[in-house]
Amino acid sequence: MVFSMADATIFCMDTLASYDELPYDSLPLPETQPDFLAAVARLHGFDAPDPRHARILELGCAQGGNLIPLAWRWPESLCVGVELSRVQAEAGAAFIQRLGLANVRILHGDLAALPEDLGEFDYIIAHGVFSWVPPPVRQALLDVCRRHLSPQGVAYLSFNVTAGWKALQPLRAALIDRTAADLPAPARFEQALRVLDALESEWSDPSLLKEIAYLKTAAPSYLFHEYLADFNAPMSFVEFAAQLDTHGLRYVGEAGPRRAVVELEDAWGLTPERMAGRWLDAEAALDGALATRFRRALIARDDAPCAQPPRAAALSRLSFQADLRSDEEIDLEDTSEQGFLNPAGNTFLIAQPAMKAAAMALSAAYPGALDYAALLSAAREVLAEHGAGTQVDEEGFRDALFQLVMAHGVMPTMVAGPCAAEPGENPRASALARQQASSPGWVVSGARHVALDLDPAGRMLLSALDGSQTVDELAARMQVTLAHSGLELPLERVKELTWHQLWLFARQGLLM
Repeated sequence: MVFSMADATIFCMDTLASYDELPYDSLPLPETQPDFLAAVARLHGFDAPDPRHARILELGCAQGGNLIPLAWRWPESLCVGVELSRVQAEAGAAFIQRLGLANVRILHGDLAALPEDLGEFDYIIAHGVFSWVPPPVRQALLDVCRRHLSPQGVAYLSFNVTAGWKALQPLRAALIDRTAADLPAPARFEQALRVLDALESEWSDPSLLKEIAYLKTAAPSYLFHEYLADFNAPMSFVEFAAQLDTHGLRYVGEAGPRRAVVELEDAWGLTPERMAGRWLDAEAALDGALATRFRRALIARDDAPCAQPPRAAALSRLSFQADLRSDEEIDLEDTSEQGFLNPAGNTFLIAQPAMKAAAMALSAAYPGALDYAALLSAAREVLAEHGAGTQVDEEGFRDALFQLVMAHGVMPTMVAGPCAAEPGENPRASALARQQASSPGWVVSGARHVALDLDPAGRMLLSALDGSQTVDELAARMQVTLAHSGLELPLERVKELTWHQLWLFARQGLLM
């Protein structure tokens, strides 16, 4: 799908100063990618549209670090982003023009002033918007979802939850009270850091001290827009569900990681509507029990089929991907728990031997994905290779996989996706990866929509991978670059480091 020039501008308004001065990092957000959202919806008994051919709308898209990679991955999709910060919207539009991508556009404007003829979208993404705008804009956001969602479409709305934010409100109040509202955003952020130092010596509450320690290392944009912005309005799940109902919408499920999952007892014979009512009550109670701080809700139109609590039985219709490692020697015969880590440093405990084998198989296939049958078969192969037999407790395997999926140790997907390409003698990265690497302020995104943390040398190497140079030529170029930065290394050592970096690029699906 492509846009005509007549579509290039549909509305405009004044910019949002604080977001121009201190913008959020424009990152790929794995939990917003439509193939993941469709998989989550399917776990809840809801069939969302095929993401590969979808119309996708992102509200508050910043400069497009989340949206543009989706458009690149699915050339038959059509993607529209709306951003109130003129600086970020223009940066995103310029990036798209340099990339020559025809199926995505970013508009500078207000989500409350979208034109009626914008059309319907299969996926609407609004991350970090709902709780951080004035009440009329929150209502406008829900109106947009009802008016512009396709009949089977789903919207992703993140919001802060009262249960977890109640204890943090004194910190927000203190930061607002002790900083000058008329300062430019960067200067007020610096002032807030000094206030945090003072509060650290004045307060003794462990939860507040933990949050202060985090804020002192967090991105400046997070501290400012979460704690100093005019609006940060947490709400209960009950209130959120009531607002959905008022706008002709209904809850589909939670796209964030779950430490616990709602299960309805004695639900046999209930109508979908009555089951939904009990489910929403249980979700609200769960927030109170876990002090939930942040939700990533999936919603749909109220004339779409009712969703239901997630079911392990639905796993058989999905594919899965995971990037896991273990620092322990993996025991495939014993049911003792062992820790598996993802790149973010989160640990997931796995006891079921077949699931340990499956985690090994998924990691070997990454960034590719395996469907349920292939994953079960791969687990049996790993068990056999390590002399642990091929017998699998399939019910135990399914339950263990379900728990990992709910915790985001394993990510479900509708699209199996590519396997990593080997670097080859003349390695070549995608045009998207090369432009991201060569554009200051842009984050490189992997094939699984994960942000990569690259140093300047890594960015330079990635931007040079146009297929015209051999690995030896790239290493010689890197040796000169490193020498200019004050690091003198023998060519053979630089070549080793270059190969290592190329394999890391391959593992993230950046090479072609």
